[in-house]
Amino acid sequence: MNRTKQIQGQVDRALDAAREQSWFTAEAHFLKALAASRSRNDWEGMIEIVEGVRQCRQAIRRKALVRGSVRICDDGVVETMELSPGRYLVQPPLVGADARRLIQHGRDRGVPIAVLCREPTTKTGLIPIVAIAPGTTVRVQIEPPTKEAKPSTSWFKSGLEALGESALEKVDPTKQVDRRIDTLLGCLDALPDCDPVYVALAETCTEAAQDQ
Repeated sequence: MNRTKQIQGQVDRALDAAREQSWFTAEAHFLKALAASRSRNDWEGMIEIVEGVRQCRQAIRRKALVRGSVRICDDGVVETMELSPGRYLVQPPLVGADARRLIQHGRDRGVPIAVLCREPTTKTGLIPIVAIAPGTTVRVQIEPPTKEAKPSTSWFKSGLEALGESALEKVDPTKQVDRRIDTLLGCLDALPDCDPVYVALAETCTEAAQDQ
């Protein structure tokens, strides 16, 4: 399926921005192209775009994770809050919607951040972590950090990885391929920092393109 000029224009602008390492600008153009391609069932075209989004977010994540401890965010997410590159753990009384707002604040300001959201510790002593997007909720329980007041960067990484695994479990292999693609797109929206979701989405788009 040939792309429309509008979609190709978004891809071209994304590629130009990526060459200049303007990763947030490139990401925004790729996401517009991705949504438009999905609306046309252009599965083959989506494969390249998904890879573009992945590369942009990898570059942003590298800058977010380069140094520093995990910062606790529990006193509100507002547009005027100060942001600097790094890892942020959103925790009660804040919730998943606050974590999503924090991710968007980072995008809007061009500040590379990685965000994880935890919920209250369960009776079993595990910590639920959650990521949300419109129509999508990914949740999994993990062991608490050794020091809850100062979570380690390795614990933060393990939380992101656990969310990615949980997201893939949401994909019902018995569903039609377009439904599986939509599930993965929702997971990608909720979990911008989980590479396995990008891989699964590209593979599912390939399957859909072969079936056309």
